[in-house]
Amino acid sequence: MFPNSIVKVTQAGTGKDNRLIAWNGIRLSIPTAWDARISGQRHLVFEKDFQPQLQVRWEKLAHHTPRYLQKKLSQFAGQMGSIIPENILPTELERLRNSFSLVTCYQEESGLLKGGICLCPDCHTLVLFQLLSADPALLEDIYSSLTTISCHHHSEILWRIQDFSLALPVSFTLKDYTFGAGLTRLSFCSSDLFLQTCTLGPADTRLSRQPLVEIFNTLSGTPDLELVIGKDNTSCEGYRSPTIPKQIFFRLRREKPFIRAKIWHDTVNNRLLTVVLSSNRPIPQTTTHKICSQYEIVQKKNSA
Repeated sequence: MFPNSIVKVTQAGTGKDNRLIAWNGIRLSIPTAWDARISGQRHLVFEKDFQPQLQVRWEKLAHHTPRYLQKKLSQFAGQMGSIIPENILPTELERLRNSFSLVTCYQEESGLLKGGICLCPDCHTLVLFQLLSADPALLEDIYSSLTTISCHHHSEILWRIQDFSLALPVSFTLKDYTFGAGLTRLSFCSSDLFLQTCTLGPADTRLSRQPLVEIFNTLSGTPDLELVIGKDNTSCEGYRSPTIPKQIFFRLRREKPFIRAKIWHDTVNNRLLTVVLSSNRPIPQTTTHKICSQYEIVQKKNSA
């Protein structure tokens, strides 16, 4: 369904195994020894042994005029230092020009690379990166990761971070997220449709305290769903399709009347996954099944 959690990145010539990360429209591959930390809806920080190595921020340009772009460049240059002349740009970073129409890098007074800015000509995404480590030995990994950045995917957006992977149509917009101990929760909107996904772990500990149905009722936010229990009690689906008087009642309470939800136990990875959809209109069952089929746990593997 998705690329393996370990992907070979050869374009930078490192010959190392890397792990695919995807968050809110950006994808890149990082060394397996790195961890990705979410610092905002469009801001990732990459660490190794809890030491920051690289941060990447991005935004969709609201205006595409040269004047607006120059303003953004000036703001970034004020933080980063002097521009590196194109003729001495590191060869590895030259590969960024294959994907971006603008590539400008900055250096410290000492001459060390500090960061850069890239503009995608297709989706008008402005990508800003900043090196957070001064260790020259790490530059190869940093260059390798930067040259894998991509930012426009026309059919779907992939969310792949920590230990989960979720693919959604581009119409879904991230509204909120929570990353806590044993709980990951993301919420999205697509027109009238509201989507919430949850990952819980360890599943065996939670199920020893509460039955699957009770956990499902808590995560779905309502106890009045019509339930269908799956085989071996490892999954449960629920839906609410109220009558017109009931629809009016829920709307008066500012609740979306129609709900479709599912929880299932990933026994291999010891996780509980939940998808909850709510809307003012009936929700096709196929919509829920498609999203569930593209929501999975992907464990980090060790390099070969």
